[in-house]
Amino acid sequence: MSKKDSGDKKYYRVLNILNRLNEGAVRVADLSAEFEVSERSIQRDIERINLTGFHLDNPQKGTYTFAPGVSLTNFNLSGEQLSVLVLMREMAGGMGGAIKDAFDQVFARATASTSADSPFYAVGPRALNPLTRKFYEDITFAIEHRKKLSVRYAGADGAVKDRVLCPVKIIASENFFYMLASADGREPDRFAKYRVDRVKRLNILPDEFPPPPAEAIKKVIGAATTIWGVNEGKKISVKLRARGAAADFLRSKELLPGQKVSKPAADGAVTVAAAIRHPMEVVPLVLHWMPEITVLSPETLKEEVAARLKAYQAAQRSEAGN
Repeated sequence: MSKKDSGDKKYYRVLNILNRLNEGAVRVADLSAEFEVSERSIQRDIERINLTGFHLDNPQKGTYTFAPGVSLTNFNLSGEQLSVLVLMREMAGGMGGAIKDAFDQVFARATASTSADSPFYAVGPRALNPLTRKFYEDITFAIEHRKKLSVRYAGADGAVKDRVLCPVKIIASENFFYMLASADGREPDRFAKYRVDRVKRLNILPDEFPPPPAEAIKKVIGAATTIWGVNEGKKISVKLRARGAAADFLRSKELLPGQKVSKPAADGAVTVAAAIRHPMEVVPLVLHWMPEITVLSPETLKEEVAARLKAYQAAQRSEAGN
């Protein structure tokens, strides 16, 4: 797979081919020349399209069309499929540019409407800073080809350092992209997270690194439900009490790793147990839903929430005094 066949370009290509198929037959050789990738890459795109339910015919070698009765316009979507399509469109909107434009075309044809006309709508933050994806394709290429990266990186404290990293995963969380990587030559089975928007410079090196054991990566990512949970730290058992809308929310969605929710009490309250690796997996949830969520244990988590509330109140008083 060439560098040009990685990341966003691949998704854009598949969406573009879908639109072309809706207009008529496509030729693998033509698409290969247009997108400057191998015919095998185009063939894989065709296979992906076929496997997603847009069944294709192959009237002659190297040529594909939608099967009779298949088109984006009359693709019969169930409510669940339409919901997924809307969510995907929201994700594409965050990426912007050509991907958003291509997905908008697919969405309009598959639903015979715009997303605003759909009974489903995804509400959430919109990506405002496209620079978070600046080095996405180079990192993807390095992961696929086990290439080391030379990176100039600004840490959370603002200190800028040059590093050589061995990238193994890209993790997306709340419109930020993180690179999971090990430091060159030191503890190849231990990984750290690097926020891609803090990368100031990045170069792909000719040096290769051996792939780490899959179990080593799984150990770090584990059952994480937030970026804070991507950590090798010791597990912390927590218990929360939730009532009202917070209880309904936690019963309908797994927000914490290994989350177990008790049956509702007479007042509708539930107890939520989980095993986290970092307090920040829980603190934002508690602050968002308080007073409908309270911490039962451990004491250290209660103290963390209380300290943040105290700091917030102090900041508010300071602002009021200025």
